[in-house]
Amino acid sequence: MSPEGQNQDQRISIDSLNDMSHDDFVEAVRPVFEYAPWVASNAWEGRPFKDVGVLHDGMVQALKDADRGKQIQFLRGHSDIQVTPEAIDAMTPASRQEHISAGFDKLSSAQQKRIEHLLSAYRRRFGFPFIAALRGRNAAEILAMAEQHLGNDSTDMELYFAFSEVAKITRVSLDKIVV
Repeated sequence: MSPEGQNQDQRISIDSLNDMSHDDFVEAVRPVFEYAPWVASNAWEGRPFKDVGVLHDGMVQALKDADRGKQIQFLRGHSDIQVTPEAIDAMTPASRQEHISAGFDKLSSAQQKRIEHLLSAYRRRFGFPFIAALRGRNAAEILAMAEQHLGNDSTDMELYFAFSEVAKITRVSLDKIVV
């Protein structure tokens, strides 16, 4: 079951995860880094995990420890932030809600075009999409972030930023699965 569909009462205890076989562990937490089951597989080596925070840190570290090609492939698996009502309507309920909360469903045509241009330019420049945790941010903040980051000249800096944003996003997902 995907993290967004996970019922709070169906969450897995950290002790249960620690006792799972490699394959069961990967299957249980695979949705957190949905495009990269290898993250869960590599994190499994760090068992036993004291708590969800330590587990999450291990999963993020598995991403950071991967070779550059794997990291880029993971990031490329993510879609751009969606800014049109049609694209937002086609998203999963959780993603749709985050986009709506940030106000992406209320952008003018000019704002949509501006953000789409920035996101496209970012992807061309760095080779992966601009990734930002939307929770607690609005469209204007995301636009300002995209403009600022597009001005960076270091792919390493942008990977660091992308991983910090992925960490925010995946922590929310992990908290829906593990207690």
